Amino acid sequence: MTTLITLQILNIVLFMGTCYAWYQFARVVMNKCDTCSVGLHQSPFKSKCFVGAVFFTASFALALYALLGV
Repeated sequence: MTTLITLQILNIVLFMGTCYAWYQFARVVMNKCDTCSVGLHQSPFKSKCFVGAVFFTASFALALYALLGV
């Protein structure tokens, strides 16, 4: 498998993960998520879902940068 194909697959997976992570965070903001411990926090921005969404977004941005650099 070439580097280009590997980077394309990585970008697809990270894009899907990013979309799902922001969807979960949106559920937290709308108070429809019962899996996070948001009730313990003052702000939804301190939830695990927000941290995951930011992590996935940063990972996707770096993978996209790597893909465009090839």
